[in-house]
Amino acid sequence: MLQAGDSQEPRAGAQVVIPLKSTEAFRAVYRRGRWAHGALVSVGALPNRVCQIRVGLRTKRGFKGAVNRNRLKRQIRGLIFTGKIRLINGLDIVILIRPPQAAAETRHLTEELHRLCRLAGTSFQKPG
Repeated sequence: MLQAGDSQEPRAGAQVVIPLKSTEAFRAVYRRGRWAHGALVSVGALPNRVCQIRVGLRTKRGFKGAVNRNRLKRQIRGLIFTGKIRLINGLDIVILIRPPQAAAETRHLTEELHRLCRLAGTSFQKPG
């Protein structure tokens, strides 16, 4: 997983995703971003000025249980940072995790995240 400040060069064709940490950037996505909503997550996107992919994760207030909450965050980070979901450069992306009724399978989470990212205009289909 590459993050800002890593001296390691990314592979050819690999996407570099930086964590979105700024409160102002989160607020901008909430207010002016384009959103797509699903059963497990919501995805919001807004063009940024740094021409990089910045992704932030948030959970709804009603999401109780740190174990389940952190498990979903790890699953989503794994999908994003390993490149299983290809994102478009120059966007701030916020992924809002909704409280599930039961634990989400990675397959269902992947399908929903792919669909919502396409709807929000943040991803494209992998070639091949």
